[in-house]
Amino acid sequence: MSRLGLSGGYGVPRESVEKAFFVHNINTFYWGSLRRKGMGEALKSLGRNHRKELVLILQSYDHLGWTVERSVRKGLDALGFDVADILLLGWHNRMPATGVLKGVETLKKEGVVKSVAMSGHNRKFFGKMADQDGSIIDIFMVRYNAAHRGAEEEIFPHLAEKQRPGIMAYTATRWGKLLNPRKMPPGEKPLTAADCYRFAISHPAVDLCMMGPRSAQEFEEGIQALEMGPLTQEEMERARRIGDFIHQGK
Repeated sequence: MSRLGLSGGYGVPRESVEKAFFVHNINTFYWGSLRRKGMGEALKSLGRNHRKELVLILQSYDHLGWTVERSVRKGLDALGFDVADILLLGWHNRMPATGVLKGVETLKKEGVVKSVAMSGHNRKFFGKMADQDGSIIDIFMVRYNAAHRGAEEEIFPHLAEKQRPGIMAYTATRWGKLLNPRKMPPGEKPLTAADCYRFAISHPAVDLCMMGPRSAQEFEEGIQALEMGPLTQEEMERARRIGDFIHQGK
């Protein structure tokens, strides 16, 4: 997977999705619950000649097992794809229900899904699951940004060594608060979107950070993270200082 992934749920236009792939070598695309037109059209086009190069993430918020299979198949049919590289089970703070796991098992047996990811906010539970070799969860999607760094203690140190699960980070901008001048400490300029993504991918445990741009302009601002690379020590200290201030609600 590429270090940055692109989420289509906020309205990123088709042109930006295609530019992400052809110009910036981003190959990981998250077509979640809000399957918007821009990314859908781009993926259909890219899939005709570049399917093997793409990593497609589909999401299901089904917590009972009633719709997980149907949702995945519907998403694949809409794109003209046969397989989802990753099925993301959305917002689980404990082990998914038996019905969900049965649906996942069926999809994997039929070759419709390759890998399984899970998102949630129960970091201690994720830390316990991540420490288990042979877990049914291949990838954990966790909230991680300069203001929310609990994963550094509760998840990242506990990743199993033999069959290490992947880590996807999301909410890198803390829903825009890390970019808001009114939320900053006195005399401090806000972080940029690129700074926020750089913060996440600077941690060696983070394999992928999701971008969620709403426009071509936001895409261009965020994509600079790839050119700039990891934060310097001084930049990291500044990001953490701002993050602490926001987290404390000052």
